[in-house]
Amino acid sequence: MASVLSEEAGAAFEAWLRWAAALEWNDLSPNARHRTVLVLADDIAAAQSALREPQVMQAHARLRAGAGADGAASLLSRGLPRLAVAQAAMGNGLAMGWNELDEGFRKAVCHAGLYVLPALLAVAEAEGASLQELLRALALGYETATRLARTWRFPSMKIHPHALLAPVGAAAGVGFLRRLPADELLSAVAGAATLGMAGPFNHATKGVLSRNTWAPQAAVAGLNAVEWARCGIGGAATSPHDVYAIALGAEADLSVLAPNADEGWAVESGYHKMNACCQYAHSTIEAIESLLQREPGLRGGAQVTAIEVEAHPLAFALDDTRPRTTLGAKFSVPHAAAAALVHGNGGVASFDAVSLDDPRIARLRELTRLRPFEGVRPWPEDRPSRVTLTTADGRRLDAECWSARGGPDRPFTEPELWDKLAALSRAEAPALTATLRRAADLAAGAPDSNELARPWRDWLADVFAPGDGPAAARPTT
Repeated sequence: MASVLSEEAGAAFEAWLRWAAALEWNDLSPNARHRTVLVLADDIAAAQSALREPQVMQAHARLRAGAGADGAASLLSRGLPRLAVAQAAMGNGLAMGWNELDEGFRKAVCHAGLYVLPALLAVAEAEGASLQELLRALALGYETATRLARTWRFPSMKIHPHALLAPVGAAAGVGFLRRLPADELLSAVAGAATLGMAGPFNHATKGVLSRNTWAPQAAVAGLNAVEWARCGIGGAATSPHDVYAIALGAEADLSVLAPNADEGWAVESGYHKMNACCQYAHSTIEAIESLLQREPGLRGGAQVTAIEVEAHPLAFALDDTRPRTTLGAKFSVPHAAAAALVHGNGGVASFDAVSLDDPRIARLRELTRLRPFEGVRPWPEDRPSRVTLTTADGRRLDAECWSARGGPDRPFTEPELWDKLAALSRAEAPALTATLRRAADLAAGAPDSNELARPWRDWLADVFAPGDGPAAARPTT
């Protein structure tokens, strides 16, 4: 029975991938093309936010120290230091995911942009690919990673998707960019499915920093999967099912692999973050922000004597009251609630190294108790939170959030999103928003823009140009 299902799954996966390989940029809707640029911009800006984190600085310094004189790809930081393709992919992958400000996919647990972009950006720059070719590969790589995440679902989160799915995203993005023959693309992507890591999900909740290395390591694995496939060494069409279902116990829904299983494209079902933490905690932060709007005198938390959070199932496990690392803080609902009370939001300062030892936050973390949220609704209201604060004068105040902002059901406005990207990138890439906002406008317009045919490496130079950069001065038509 298992072998029959495996063959059925392999046939469905192969048929879907062959369909995807034949798609062109013009086949995407204007909105999907626009959203693809937003994914690109969001992840590059997220990388900028982490460049002053001590561990990221040390890792980048070591990569630069070992770089030769003929680096073909850039580290995404001021001056665009040159590295070999694999080293650039590693360095950028580490920074992109570090602060939990990269976008994600709302219909499954999957940060597809983070999985695709580190390897794709490095190869596109090194090989002189156009921005349009890069964007096509990003959209199709994103589609591939998310289809696999939705097809094979696990009863509980034991292995982190960054470890399991990121090699697939990396291989798919590079394979689509290089327009590999369908047989080679299948071999590469299927082979990448066998290169996932046994990264335990609880390393995120425990704040174990090796979790932040899975995406960069996967970028290298994806690059290697493509190279192996070019040599006739790769996976079989059944490999994803053999790994995820047969070996690891996922449940398979092969209907997701039908080419037109959904209306629209996966990039249109992504979410963006203003809060620098796991998305599972965002509804708790929004509930607290609502309470502070009603009772601004509670900001700082001095008058709060107890915090009760009714958490959805995915958030209920994020219960650490004494996180030891910034990653642990980002995966702690008690820390998110406490920091939001102190700072009034869930921005970078709410989860940085200073926040770990802030006595105000530490006191409030210890006062926080989690209990299950009863009556969770179907998607998109499947990640709610209800927060009840008890104050020193005996009052009990509560607020709830059924679905945090940033997803397709409650998107941020374009100005809000671009303001976020400007704030994250201003120090290192002041021209990022002007350059990539223009790219987004072009992408949503005529699909064969001459400007989109310019090499990605030229656009990248504009992103990191001083001031507002040369791209800001160019006409938009």
